[in-house]
Amino acid sequence: MQTCPKCERELKNPNQWHNCVKVNIGDLFKNKAEELEFIFDRLLAEIINWENIVVSATKNCIVFVHHKTFLIVRPMKTQLDIKFYSEKEQNDFPIIKSLIWNSKYENHIRISTLDELTTEIYSFIKKSYQIS
Repeated sequence: MQTCPKCERELKNPNQWHNCVKVNIGDLFKNKAEELEFIFDRLLAEIINWENIVVSATKNCIVFVHHKTFLIVRPMKTQLDIKFYSEKEQNDFPIIKSLIWNSKYENHIRISTLDELTTEIYSFIKKSYQIS
């Protein structure tokens, strides 16, 4: 991994393109529902101890990388959009969208309360981590 000297993001390759903006994760939650930050903190606490995780912020989302990106969390006004990857299309609730992307599927879940952050969602994210 390489670290960009300007934005301090961890990058897989030395000259890899990225949106080079230094962003504080907390700033992504400004003017958003307060509960979203609690949901993100709980999600982060579960994932941060997995092996070889790099977490960084872009101008509108938080990116989790193992060998490749396996999770993207985008704070919206009243919901968190949680994007993860799978080998097969996922259409069952709570997934709201599943689209082919390269050789995998990108899947989206939107949650607005801590109660919606279930063990099933953690399981989806863990599988995404394992295939990255």
